[in-house]
Amino acid sequence: MSACGSGRDEVEIDRDQLADTLYIQKVEDNQTREEQKAARQEEEINDELLNLIEGMEIEKGSENEIRDSMGEQETYTYSFSDEGELAAGADADFSFAVLEDGTFLLPKNGDDSGTISYQSTEKHPELLNKINHTVDISF
Repeated sequence: MSACGSGRDEVEIDRDQLADTLYIQKVEDNQTREEQKAARQEEEINDELLNLIEGMEIEKGSENEIRDSMGEQETYTYSFSDEGELAAGADADFSFAVLEDGTFLLPKNGDDSGTISYQSTEKHPELLNKINHTVDISF
């Protein structure tokens, strides 16, 4: 992802830097359950997911407001990482989150995937449904 000085930009992804494994989890009431986690390693599925979010218009958001929103709504997180790295506490190569209302949350750049500081300028609940269908999850 790239960001410019105006606080608005669009999602750009350096796919060559991404791990092959996509980890998905749903967070409800600030908790996640084992049955609400999944991993995908199918290149076609992962590419389709990235195509769905690439080019989305984003803007800088308040980290406190973003954190509060994540605590108030169900949130899906999607993280590209090598197997075992996330469990060991390492940052993902690229990650983003989506609130149940369709607000997409992203890091400032790919090197800072642990700090979400950008959000979509519009809510995309239909896109969240399409993403979850694409990665074949029903939780």
